[in-house]
Amino acid sequence: MNDKHVRLITADSVAQARLLFTTMTDKQQADKAQLFFDSSVLEKYRSLDGYRIIRTDTTGRLSKQGSWSVDFGISGDDDAFLHIAAQAWVYRIPKDEQTHWLSHMLTLPMSENYLRGLIRAGCIDDGDIRTW
Repeated sequence: MNDKHVRLITADSVAQARLLFTTMTDKQQADKAQLFFDSSVLEKYRSLDGYRIIRTDTTGRLSKQGSWSVDFGISGDDDAFLHIAAQAWVYRIPKDEQTHWLSHMLTLPMSENYLRGLIRAGCIDDGDIRTW
């Protein structure tokens, strides 16, 4: 995957992102949270029989004839990024395709210990407790 530099922006500065997070909160729909991927995730499917990729300027769909499909947003310079709802990850992308998608998933740096605690509850001792 090529390193792509993007200017990070706060969600509060994008009206539709603000609306999305308000909706997630007000309607308790955390499954609408967005996951981000390098758009090269689609290259695999361009050369396989039975797959179709369609798009407008800012949204698209990948589908496997008679099987599955996933809708996605298109963003970034030169359409560098795709984003999907977390619910699409769980319910639309087959488990046997998720390894491929993971290899193209994008994220900010994360605290490994915090993630361990989310996955498997327990005490994590990684330093003295202090005011921040």
